[in-house]
Amino acid sequence: MVPSRPVSAELTNDDGCTASATWASSGMVVDATQTGTVIIPRADTVQWTGSVPAAPGDYQGSVTIRLPKPFGELVIDEWSGTSVTTSNQGVEEYDLPAFVPAGVPITLYGRHVDANGVCAGRVTLQIDGSPMSSPITWVALGGTALTGAAVVALARPMFRRVV
Repeated sequence: MVPSRPVSAELTNDDGCTASATWASSGMVVDATQTGTVIIPRADTVQWTGSVPAAPGDYQGSVTIRLPKPFGELVIDEWSGTSVTTSNQGVEEYDLPAFVPAGVPITLYGRHVDANGVCAGRVTLQIDGSPMSSPITWVALGGTALTGAAVVALARPMFRRVV
């Protein structure tokens, strides 16, 4: 078994909530009170926990990932309901598509609102590997090269030598 090692996140709340996650492949633990960047595998299983200090009553929340431009936002989970339970836990598997570039910052946001207040957190993730491992990177580079070649070809007649 790989020992757990704390890494990074940021939690801002007015109700005393807590949150954490453990990655199965490495044993890495993210406690939502720390800061920094978390290097994650492209696919893994994550065990998560969350709690609030008192019965939440009516509640709602979500977890989203904000990908680098131009990709936008990806909703991971949403929830709502009524409860007297003060904690929850679960296991989620993920497999990020190849178009999501490795080696660049991705922000994961979580937000839970209930009768006790608002619990919001974020963690900066980075997929292990190089940005060059994404097929989108190669498509963008190819498009840039073709555009550059077209500009050179169009500009060439403007620079003819006069004899």
